Amino acid sequence: MVAEEITFTIVVPLVVGLIIGIIEAYFVYEDENMVSGKEFLGDMWHGALFAVFGTLIASNIPWILSQNFLPGWFVNILFVDENGNSIVASTIITLFLIIKMVSSHVIRGVRGGGFKEKLSHKLIVALLVGFAPYYILVLAPTLEPITSKFPKWLI
Repeated sequence: MVAEEITFTIVVPLVVGLIIGIIEAYFVYEDENMVSGKEFLGDMWHGALFAVFGTLIASNIPWILSQNFLPGWFVNILFVDENGNSIVASTIITLFLIIKMVSSHVIRGVRGGGFKEKLSHKLIVALLVGFAPYYILVLAPTLEPITSKFPKWLI
């Protein structure tokens, strides 16, 4: 029996990350009562970038583990399930994003005092990014008509 080759997935995590980035942009736009498009675009590009990057990493944990980037003892504590997803890695990504959002909102604020984004909005975005592989698995059958148009290595 030949082992299945683990590939780096791009298209679905990229689309999901962009959607999460748009959600984060909406949350900040709503919480800050922004009136200028320049203000909105200038402050939100990094949110979309981190959402896409975080979703790509969270969705490709099996590929990252197959590349032997991490020592063996560390891989054993990640609690990888049969689909290759890791609850520990998802939690670490979620915590990283929460810390990133809180610290960047404190350091760089629209009105000088830091962003006023609600904690609930930060938690929603961080959880959506960190636990993306779990709901992508649920959504995969409905995305099949779209993903079938791309080459297999890209999906």
